[in-house]
Amino acid sequence: MTSYPTLQEAIDANPGRIFRLPSRDYEISRALVTNRDNTELYGPARIVQTNAKEPIVRIEKAANVRIMNLSFTRSEGNQDTNQPGHVARQCRDLEFSNLRVSENHSNSSIVAMSSRDVRVQNCIVTNYKGEALDDRTQTERLGYAFTSVDGTGIQMRDVDGVSIRNNRTSEYRLMPTKEVRDRYDLGTITMVTKPSRNAPKEMIDARYTNNWHQGSGIHLASPTGTRRAIVTGNVIEYCNQGVDVHADNVIVSRNIASHCLIGLNAVHGAKNVLMTDNQITYVDLWGILLRPGPASHGSANAVDGKPAVDENNDGGSIIANNIISNIGFGQQAWNWADRLLWDAPRRQPVAGKSAATRPSRRGQPRLRFWRGHYAR
Repeated sequence: MTSYPTLQEAIDANPGRIFRLPSRDYEISRALVTNRDNTELYGPARIVQTNAKEPIVRIEKAANVRIMNLSFTRSEGNQDTNQPGHVARQCRDLEFSNLRVSENHSNSSIVAMSSRDVRVQNCIVTNYKGEALDDRTQTERLGYAFTSVDGTGIQMRDVDGVSIRNNRTSEYRLMPTKEVRDRYDLGTITMVTKPSRNAPKEMIDARYTNNWHQGSGIHLASPTGTRRAIVTGNVIEYCNQGVDVHADNVIVSRNIASHCLIGLNAVHGAKNVLMTDNQITYVDLWGILLRPGPASHGSANAVDGKPAVDENNDGGSIIANNIISNIGFGQQAWNWADRLLWDAPRRQPVAGKSAATRPSRRGQPRLRFWRGHYAR
């Protein structure tokens, strides 16, 4: 490795090789990128991303890539970002093992998209949440945007064949306390397209929603796209949703979810989900939640140039042998007990500012969150 000026140049010059990184810090200002099959990175090194506009690792259109036994973080001043930590797209037989990913304050610390057979095991993900602007103005049944805390530790989007085993995801920085809410003006409604059933007039008039804590410890996204998943042996704490399932043919077993708003859920037409032998404690609203969600729908014939679609309905799930304890005694209980979504001091609308451009109290542009992705 010492014969190359940078780590990226070593990877580019030796495609498909195994790299052992010795014990030291590697500072990078661009994402480490590999698009070659059979590449492997491992060792006792720490990778430090110094550019908030770049991911830490990006893997594209590659098979049999392994990232193991390494630490990844961002430098001071570059931890608030709109980029993921590790992102893989269109990959096959991908493995993340024994990693430490910390201080990546964004939407996802480890995420795979449009891939097949992905393993995430024995990883520790800490402090993965960031300030966001949750823009739901694009959704007709919602029609509003609000400031929030958001982020997901491990996320799979449109992945067939998932194994998420023996990981820990924890957030210790942006906790759902009154002090954090007030410090960052969380829950402030910044834009409204029109009132709806999910955005009633009382809430809009108050310019506040208490639904400002978003994100998940582990998220299986993309209904009908993500399938054949095993989520087992994970410890998830201090998040909004412990394991959030929008997928089919899923086993969620022997996990511990603590201090969450929701321990486990299966929504948006999740089918054939087995949830067994989990420990769920100190949750504030629901230990286990099953519901159809807006992505659920029946089948439809082709019409007006639109292709036919198969149904996406819930069904075939088994929930058994779980222990749920201390409901209503988590950190968010104060925010939900006997409260309506708009039950808070009224806040003034931000005149002349859209959801995407409202400045934060730090004077920096707020992140804009839309359908699971951050974008400027």
